[in-house]
Amino acid sequence: MVANCDRTCPPILPVRRMMVAAVALALGVSLSAAAQTAPASKISADAQTYSSSTAYTASLSSEALLGAAPAAPVAGASPQYGGHNNNYPSYNNYSSTWSHIAVDLGAGFTAPIGNDTTFSQTALNDGYLSPSEGWGYNINIGGGWNFSKKFGALIEYQFNRENMDNGYLNAFNAAEGSSNTSGSSIGGNINTWSLTLDPVYYLPYSQGSGFFVTAGGGFYRKVTNFTESVCGVEYFYSYCENATAYHFSSNQGGFNGGFGWYHKVFGPDSNGKFYAEVRYVWVDSPKADSSDYYQGEGTEGLIPVTFGIRF
Repeated sequence: MVANCDRTCPPILPVRRMMVAAVALALGVSLSAAAQTAPASKISADAQTYSSSTAYTASLSSEALLGAAPAAPVAGASPQYGGHNNNYPSYNNYSSTWSHIAVDLGAGFTAPIGNDTTFSQTALNDGYLSPSEGWGYNINIGGGWNFSKKFGALIEYQFNRENMDNGYLNAFNAAEGSSNTSGSSIGGNINTWSLTLDPVYYLPYSQGSGFFVTAGGGFYRKVTNFTESVCGVEYFYSYCENATAYHFSSNQGGFNGGFGWYHKVFGPDSNGKFYAEVRYVWVDSPKADSSDYYQGEGTEGLIPVTFGIRF
C-alpha cells in the first residue's frame, strides 16, 4: 500500500540530513577529545617521544621552532639538579695569596753526634772545659712562601737545648773537688739556636701523603751554661735553685739537611700537613785552645727529630 502525503506530512528528507550532520559533529568532538588524552607515543608512530620536561619545553621554544641553534651555556652559571661546578676557586690551585703563605710549627728531641759527644780528661785537668753534650729537645718555628704545590721555602728559627753529658759532669766535679751528687755540684746545658733559609721539595705518593726533602743554612749561636745550686732565705722561707755560674758563647755559620714524611690531616685539598722529619745540623763552632779555655771540642753536630704541623 502506498501512502500519499499532502502538504500536512512532515518534510522527511531535510530531517534526515540534519540527523546525519549532528552525528558527524558528535563523532568529530569525540575524536578530538581522545587525541588530547592519548599519550604522545600513540598520536603518531613516527613522532619522537620525550621523557624530559626540559627537552620537551626546549623543543617548543621559539628558537627551536624557527630552526635556530640552541644558546651556549653561560660561563660560571650554577649547575642544575645538584651538579658540581668546577669554576669555583680551589684552595689548592694557588690562585689566592693566602694559599702561598707557608707556616711551620714543630717540636721534638735532639741527639748529639761528632765532636760534641766526647771530651778529653787530660784537657779538662789542664783547665780546658771542653764539655760534651747529651740528649735534649728542639722547638721549630718557620714561615715562608709556597711557590707551587711541590716547592716552597721557609725562614726557620730552631732552638736546640742539650744537657751536658753525665760522664763529663762527674769528671768536671771531680776535678773541681766536689761531688756531682752534692748540693753544690756543677751542672750545665748547651743551647744552640739558629735562623736559616730552608727550601722544601714535596714528593707525594698519594693524594694526601708523601715525603719531602729540605736543606739550607744560615746563622747559628751556641751558648754553654754552667750552673750550680744556690740557696738562700727570703720572706721567712728558704729556697735552693740552679743559677748560672758562668757561660760562654760563639756565633758562627752552619747548615742543615734532612727528609721527612707528611700527611694532609685536613683533607687532600688542604695545605695543612702533619709532618715528621729528621735532620742533620752542622755548626762551625770553634775549638778550645790556649787563648780561650771555655770553648768546646770544636764543630757541633746535632740530629733534631721534629714532629709538627705545616701549612
